[in-house]
Amino acid sequence: MKRILIIVAAGLIAAGSLAAQAVGPGFGPGAAAVQTQNLQTVKVDGKLALVNGMIAVQSGGKTYYVGGLNRLIGFIDGLKEGASVKLEGYAIALPGAPEYQHLRVTKLTFNGKDYDLSNSFGRGMGMMGPAGNVGPNGNFGGRGGRGGRW
Repeated sequence: MKRILIIVAAGLIAAGSLAAQAVGPGFGPGAAAVQTQNLQTVKVDGKLALVNGMIAVQSGGKTYYVGGLNRLIGFIDGLKEGASVKLEGYAIALPGAPEYQHLRVTKLTFNGKDYDLSNSFGRGMGMMGPAGNVGPNGNFGGRGGRGGRW
């Protein structure tokens, strides 16, 4: 009986470790180099809106999801839904949804004032988070993601 329990436990551990492997495009060596080829620098003018539960700006027939602005809401007076903003940054296409893009903001212009956000996502120009988000130089925001916990 003990032998059967040990074999079943070993099988479950093996199955769990295989299921946790990161495979496919976007993972492994060279993935950052492949993904940085698709980055485009864009300038977007529009009004902030809540689209699918995320902060976004709709401009030119595309919807740009703007990550990181939620940290500034409440600290910059008037920055809320419906506010007119100008954004500069790197657009990352979302697979399977050509009308949506993620915008990694490097500069925010609001009420005539410029805000430099180029280093607000960890070390360097890196990005963090799921879906293989990388910065223009191919890093993932440094070890530890948000400024390095190591």
